[in-house]
Amino acid sequence: MSEPILLVIDDDPVARQALTALLSASGYSIEEAASGPEGIRKAALLHPEVILLDVMMPGLDGYEVCRRLRDDPALAETPIIMITALDDRESRLRGLEAGADDFLSKPFDSAELEIRLRTLKKVARYRHLLEERARLAEAYRQLEAQNAELKRLSEEVLLVQENERRRLAMELHDEVGQMLTGLKLLLENRENADPPALQALCGRALEITTDLLARVRELSLDLRPTVLDDFGLLAALDWLFKRFEQQTALRVSHNIDPFDERRFPKAIETAVFRLIQEALTNIVRHAGVQEATVTLNIEPDRLEVTILDSGAGFDPGQISPARSTGLSAMRERVRLAGGDFHLQSAPGEGTLISARFPLPEGGKP
Repeated sequence: MSEPILLVIDDDPVARQALTALLSASGYSIEEAASGPEGIRKAALLHPEVILLDVMMPGLDGYEVCRRLRDDPALAETPIIMITALDDRESRLRGLEAGADDFLSKPFDSAELEIRLRTLKKVARYRHLLEERARLAEAYRQLEAQNAELKRLSEEVLLVQENERRRLAMELHDEVGQMLTGLKLLLENRENADPPALQALCGRALEITTDLLARVRELSLDLRPTVLDDFGLLAALDWLFKRFEQQTALRVSHNIDPFDERRFPKAIETAVFRLIQEALTNIVRHAGVQEATVTLNIEPDRLEVTILDSGAGFDPGQISPARSTGLSAMRERVRLAGGDFHLQSAPGEGTLISARFPLPEGGKP
């Protein structure tokens, strides 16, 4: 470990030699500067642990040098001992006002110099301890704020999950449950039916079973489309756009090539798919338009996605709790996949949602 540096700034070579001799056994590496400007340059370059600064120097005197050193954020806390042959109160007050920590009188006294350096070391350690405590307190405050934000986002995500479960439960009860009840009643009546009626019952049961299978398939696709796992994000998005157009009449303009077989990390593929799915759902529900634009920009180191509509728009600061929760869930999903989420919207000016995801080197991990 290198020795700490002590910088002597004094225009008098005899005084510099005397201080260097006195400090030979101090444990410091002694550096010298013969003028104020040279001292300022060396202090900025060397970052000494202590500076001994003569007051009476031509050009820049010690007071001005001390002020300039204190103006440098990297040197603002460096202990400075001002060397002076002046022993009057006014001179010392000027030194304290300039930023000096202590004073050393000429001619030099080795015992006094040693005591003052030892005292400054204690002051420096105490100052460093206070700074560390302040940094720890700030880090703790930031951690508390992050924990509170994480708790809030977790609660919002749980609320979104519960809303989605409630929606699925209602669809299962209202549609699938009714279909199953109807099928059960048909089967219960089969024993009392004559052949023509039994044939009609079987035909109706077949229709209900076909509808039931289609509805269950739709629900399973809502939960997790198999095309996303089997063929990747680009093919899954092409399927999603066609499905939206068939079910909602929303036309989706896009630059997706469904035959592009590139794959991305699973977390990113899922996050992008769900982001676009949720954004298109919001456009259908709230935007009042029949067209949306989705763009994917794929670079070697990143994947960027934008969803744009020219619909009703909204003020992001004054949206309903349900919609706010949905946007928070979108933002959190993107964040958990390592991406950055951005939203731009205003009443009557449409909405732009974008996200950027960093890609690992070499493609899919």
